[in-house]
Amino acid sequence: MELIATYLAAGLAAGLVSGLFGLGGGLTIVPALAFALPLEGVNEKYVMHLAVGTSLVVMVVTALYTTVLRHRRGDLDWALFRRLASRVVLGAVLGAICGDLLPGAALRVFFIGFVSTTIARALQRRYGTARGPGDSETSQAPAAMPRSASLWIYGIATGMCGALLGAGAAIIIVPYLRAARYRIQLASAIAAGLSAVIGVGAGAGYVAGGLNEIGLPSAAIGYLYLPAFVGLSIGALVGSPLGVKISHTLDEDIQFWLFLGYLAIVLGVMILRR
Repeated sequence: MELIATYLAAGLAAGLVSGLFGLGGGLTIVPALAFALPLEGVNEKYVMHLAVGTSLVVMVVTALYTTVLRHRRGDLDWALFRRLASRVVLGAVLGAICGDLLPGAALRVFFIGFVSTTIARALQRRYGTARGPGDSETSQAPAAMPRSASLWIYGIATGMCGALLGAGAAIIIVPYLRAARYRIQLASAIAAGLSAVIGVGAGAGYVAGGLNEIGLPSAAIGYLYLPAFVGLSIGALVGSPLGVKISHTLDEDIQFWLFLGYLAIVLGVMILRR
């Protein structure tokens, strides 16, 4: 019963941050499963693979729902989304292949290192360089469509990191689009849609990659753990609309600090896990 409550609570939190930031919820789900799965007797060898794989499939549910909600509010730039999506799919497939080959300990180290780097870069962008009035991230200058070369670089990197972390697109895409002067709601909407793309491409790869593994739980299909998937998805569907609603009531500075605070909590959880 306690584990069911854990899955529901983690799903609720995942849906909330998916709605707020377009993260897809993976950075909440992976640490939660990294703690919960050993309590269910799952072999430590498979904990991180099951956590990442299950997170990716849940992310399809949360991100698709968030994308629909964002579209209804007029936040989604479909032209930009389509240009990024093909690049993200390619990165997600490559990341899923790498994730299947890496040991669980390596996935955990990569997770911790990537989140740490993201926090440091966000703070550096905000405080590391002096800006004039026209250079502020919140400047009212019009957004500029990113160049094709950068779309390839950031799109593939987003897909690969999402597949390896079990996380959504926001960690890379939101700062990228904010630098191009897109407002936070639009950047989050694009990230949500791309998170669904990552979930489909990489999630399928993790399910297929685990089908031949011996020693996985009986309730698992490849690296998808079904009891966790159900509980997390129910919680996420409750949290997603709440996150979208809150994002339209907060100013961008508050959303920035909430984003960093969330990443700091996730980082601490993963570091403390034994």
